[in-house]
Amino acid sequence: MADDLARLEEWFGQILHSFSPAERRRAAHKLGLALRRSNLKRIAANVQPDGSAMEEKKARRNRKGRIVEPAGGKMFKGLRYARHWRVDAAPDGVELRPASNLAAYFGAVNQFGLTATVGRLRNGGKIRAKYPERRLLGFSDEDEKLALEIAGELLEPQGF
Repeated sequence: MADDLARLEEWFGQILHSFSPAERRRAAHKLGLALRRSNLKRIAANVQPDGSAMEEKKARRNRKGRIVEPAGGKMFKGLRYARHWRVDAAPDGVELRPASNLAAYFGAVNQFGLTATVGRLRNGGKIRAKYPERRLLGFSDEDEKLALEIAGELLEPQGF
């Protein structure tokens, strides 16, 4: 995937080099918005960038051990909205990143499969759990096609 991304970056960079810095920034922003939309659609569907399903969430239980929320279901209720992801465009690139520290924390815990505090004991001790690795952000084959479509749209008005 890294080779594909480098190849796309090189090809897209050659096209963008002919534009002014303001036009490059606008093109990068347009690409960033499209990639954000694509990634958020994948997050809402609980699908990883490679097309595989994310590992389901565990059942949530109350203090007595009764199931409050069954296993499975939709995850990332907050992270699947565009307001939680910022698109930073510059003439030389685009970055999709969390808009707040809280979104960054929850995104990192799931993206990298980290251990996090999920509750507290009555004596104040922490209850920690290791989350499975669930790839939230990534570059899929559909995203590559999307980038090529955007590049084509950029070339049309120029008359190339």
